[in-house]
Amino acid sequence: MKFINYLGSALVFLLILMGTTNLAQASSNEVYTVDASNLLVRDAPAGDAEVLGHLHDGDQVTVFDVENGWAQTYYDNQVAYVAFHYLYSSDTEIQTSLKQEVTVKENGVRVRTGPGTDHTITTYTNEGDSFEVVETKNNWHKLETEDGETGWVASWLTDSKSSEQKRKSQSVGILDGYTIILDPGHGGKDPGAISFDNTYEKDLTLSTAKQVEANLEDKGANVIMTRDSDSYLSLNDRVALSNDQNPDAFISFHFNSFPISTVGGIHTFYHNSNDREFAKSLQSGIAGNVSLEDKGIQQAQYRVLRKNDNLSALVELGFLSNPNDLSVIRSESYNDQVAAGITEGVVNYFAE
Repeated sequence: MKFINYLGSALVFLLILMGTTNLAQASSNEVYTVDASNLLVRDAPAGDAEVLGHLHDGDQVTVFDVENGWAQTYYDNQVAYVAFHYLYSSDTEIQTSLKQEVTVKENGVRVRTGPGTDHTITTYTNEGDSFEVVETKNNWHKLETEDGETGWVASWLTDSKSSEQKRKSQSVGILDGYTIILDPGHGGKDPGAISFDNTYEKDLTLSTAKQVEANLEDKGANVIMTRDSDSYLSLNDRVALSNDQNPDAFISFHFNSFPISTVGGIHTFYHNSNDREFAKSLQSGIAGNVSLEDKGIQQAQYRVLRKNDNLSALVELGFLSNPNDLSVIRSESYNDQVAAGITEGVVNYFAE
């Protein structure tokens, strides 16, 4: 039995090796460099595929094939995929053929007549000034101003990126590669809280979540809604969707109610210590954009959090039982303010 197992393992290894070899022969096996601070590596060419690990700015990968915007590579001894638009060619000839722009990193940087400290100083430039590179020699850049004047500065006192790389990085959303599930609470036969003027919580959560969806997608995120219409979805179904899709984060939307009408404000709830910082980032973002009282974060046993295998939080965006809260919630700007705050919280969390 052991011999058969060993033989089977050897055959599997041989098939993988042969498959990898054929794949390599069918492509250029070109080496690319990562142009992202945190590039997700997935087990399939899809934004909701399982995350295998992370690559960082400057890391190099060999690309076997590219299809539908996904680069096939190898990671941790297995075939893996990364978003191709975060990669740029590491070929030296291609890099040097691109026009470069550099930004000065310090104040009072000397501009000289030649590439070295023995050349005459003609002027000075300061932190944040940007120039096009005409020539590079011996770790010195010959720069050209908009007026056409030229001078040499030490390359180690500048940050450089080719104009093509700069264009590419600006076009990529900061949340590109992340999948976020948005969960508008209640819906269908479950109206949730109802205000004294018959405002339904289920309607507010849906409209707010849709605005957040638009904001996050603008930042490049892949957004999944647990519901996008006035439909009923059980708590178990919401959790099952999250656990099946394995997102980078899950956010559930709610509005509160309380018998005492003076109670108001916004909360964010989390279940375990792994979710605490995420809840804190969301609460900070929302509180910084809306006028309602900041009630902080709180641990809770809500099912959509407790049974969720993924990073998750539940936001309570004001009290429908509080007349002041309700007037703010129903204002035209509130959805935009909440969406801006949640987007800010998501971006800040993943940027850290």
